[in-house]
Amino acid sequence: MKPTVLFSLLASLVSAAHLTITLPAVPALPNPSTLPSSTTATLISHGTPLTAHISRTNTFVFSSVNPGSYLLTLHSRDHFFEPLRIDVSANDSVTAWQTFRGNEWGNRGEVRGVGDGREKAVEVEVRCLGGKEFYAVRAGFSMFSILKNPMILMALFSLAVIVGMPYLMENMDPETRAEFEEMQKKSPISAATNTNSLQNFDLAGWMAGKPSAGSGEQTPQEEPARQESSGGKKGGGRRKG
Repeated sequence: MKPTVLFSLLASLVSAAHLTITLPAVPALPNPSTLPSSTTATLISHGTPLTAHISRTNTFVFSSVNPGSYLLTLHSRDHFFEPLRIDVSANDSVTAWQTFRGNEWGNRGEVRGVGDGREKAVEVEVRCLGGKEFYAVRAGFSMFSILKNPMILMALFSLAVIVGMPYLMENMDPETRAEFEEMQKKSPISAATNTNSLQNFDLAGWMAGKPSAGSGEQTPQEEPARQESSGGKKGGGRRKG
């Protein structure tokens, strides 16, 4: 190996920063010790990503991070974690920023950690955003969901009218009550609900276009038959004469 290559490799190893990712207790994750052992943290940049597994102290340790800009992502089976931007300068100073997916890389949020990674490991906090839901929660029984049904509302309104109408009629003065009864008699609804008209109503004839019995109208099919019968009767009388 050439001396220049060996020197650059040793220089990169010596100047590498130390980074420790910690998980604070938040309402979404009150006890980080419940995380499974498959939880990992990844530093993504140009080249091969760096990966660290969760330790017994609920931390992720990166012992040697070269200068550059990285995206820190935590992968967990049951929880979501916020992504962070990690900047490591040439003098091994580390700065962690809050970043936002879908926005420009330069759009940075609040600072989550600052320190010199050469002397000691810089601690950076990564907060849990929430738990993963793999199954839809079945909605329970609720009276409000029943009352939202239009058919139930119409039935309740009709019941209120049926129950409350007698009390309303009793409290009316005689003149208003007489006017109301007269209006009911003249309304088409009361005429349609008449018992005699409903019993004598021919639904099949009405659908076929046949007029009612009291209208006196005749259909085009009945008129030729009537003329034939009347003509036959007259002709028969003449032959007898």
